[in-house]
Amino acid sequence: MTTTSGYASNLDETLYPPDLADSYHRDGYVIVPRVFTATEVQRLADEADSVIASEASLTDVNNLRARFQPHVQTGELLFDVLDPFADLSPVAASVSRDRRILDVVETLYGERAQLFKDKLILKPPGACGASCHQDWISWPDFPNSFLTVVLAIDPFRPDNGGTQVYPGQHRRGYLSLSDGRHHSLDRSAINGQPLLLELAPGDIAIFSAFTPHFSDPNASDRPRRGYFLSYNAHSDGGDQYAAHYREFHQWIRRRTPSQDRRKLFFR
Repeated sequence: MTTTSGYASNLDETLYPPDLADSYHRDGYVIVPRVFTATEVQRLADEADSVIASEASLTDVNNLRARFQPHVQTGELLFDVLDPFADLSPVAASVSRDRRILDVVETLYGERAQLFKDKLILKPPGACGASCHQDWISWPDFPNSFLTVVLAIDPFRPDNGGTQVYPGQHRRGYLSLSDGRHHSLDRSAINGQPLLLELAPGDIAIFSAFTPHFSDPNASDRPRRGYFLSYNAHSDGGDQYAAHYREFHQWIRRRTPSQDRRKLFFR
């Protein structure tokens, strides 16, 4: 398959819909079912459990890698995210380079893709949802081509806080102040109705950095785990993975009260 940009994609057209790229550019998202097998997803889930259990520091509140969400009823902090995850997990690292993902992303780009960041989101029972936002942020050199691939480890459903997107709203561009801060969006100011990215384990969803999205609390009794992989087009800054995390950690430190900064570490 050759894209309109002349890039020769390796995408197997018998496995993926022929209008994949058109759908993505029109709607700001696309779902591709059954990309990974049940066995492969279970291997990733087992690796995640093993990594988290391996060292207490990984779930320390002062670890720059770890993030937490309050319980929607009690306010108790729940361990929610490892960011990044690929350097801790050979299985996750392999997924991030898997041609089944890269072939789709590179077809959307019409060129090579570079891994920009990756994170394991656990979303345990009771965890609050994510406010409506766009992933793009006005940092120097932050790629406009940034997109996120979500590999569902558990089902993404209405009851467990599956990701919801606003189709077509990516075409409005960035909807917040370009001040280098993370901004939440007022859902009432966004056109149209949100759409749940309903996924089975092994499915992937892809959405643009400019696609407004959010998630509700996990009201189920099980986690809603997903492996979130973000990429940029090679022509849009090349390999920025290490540089991104350096900048990201500096950003976290600047936002941390000065008396607490000395406690921060990365493991």
